[in-house]
Amino acid sequence: MIHMWRIGIDEAGRGPAIGPLVVGALRLPEADLPLLHEAGVTDSKLLSKTRRDELYHWILEQASERDWSYEIRISAPAEIDRAMAMTNLNDHEVSLFASLARKLRTDGGGVLQLDACDSDANRFGNNVASRLSEWPWEHWSIESLHGADLHCLAVAGASILAKVTRDNVMEQISIDLEMDVGSGYPSDPKTVEAVSVLVQNELPHDCLRWGWATVKNAWEAVHDTPLPLRPEDPDAPPNAQRTLF
Repeated sequence: MIHMWRIGIDEAGRGPAIGPLVVGALRLPEADLPLLHEAGVTDSKLLSKTRRDELYHWILEQASERDWSYEIRISAPAEIDRAMAMTNLNDHEVSLFASLARKLRTDGGGVLQLDACDSDANRFGNNVASRLSEWPWEHWSIESLHGADLHCLAVAGASILAKVTRDNVMEQISIDLEMDVGSGYPSDPKTVEAVSVLVQNELPHDCLRWGWATVKNAWEAVHDTPLPLRPEDPDAPPNAQRTLF
């Protein structure tokens, strides 16, 4: 059966100093969108943790029973830092969004809906399209919007997949370190305290985004030396490490 499809893509964890950036994508037939509405799917930031977890598992159950598909991509701090050394965070997110769109491509036509990670939403959509082989796909279009997770049900579903996955990773980091690292965001006092502990050794901890100013400042306060580049990126030019947040 040929469907008119929706593919929604969104991210969680763009700004944190600790933990990964996660991109989620959900593909479903347009005719099934009312099911998302009836279940209460909306922007993950508007949902309690308990409700997000419930809807996450509901989406996975529906995907196993219906003609739905999803993809989740976890971009670790080391990968983010390497991308920052070469280009910038927006470009990295364009690559991640495009990779999931390619995986969920299918026949029948539809709309690829993106929660734009760029101040210019149209530019973000055009950049993603430029990395999709054979674009424009037959009978497909792109909608790139700010706040798409609030206005597009498929994107809202993707936002839940991304947010719950990142939260689970952060919980595991806290368990592994035997330390509450908080949300990972620089505005979180628990995160700030954790960062100050995680820069005490010869190198910052792997769970940190070394390219973030929060990490750089904590490192320099302890060691009084410039923040090193990650060892996984030996070919990076001197001082290539960009700093954010």
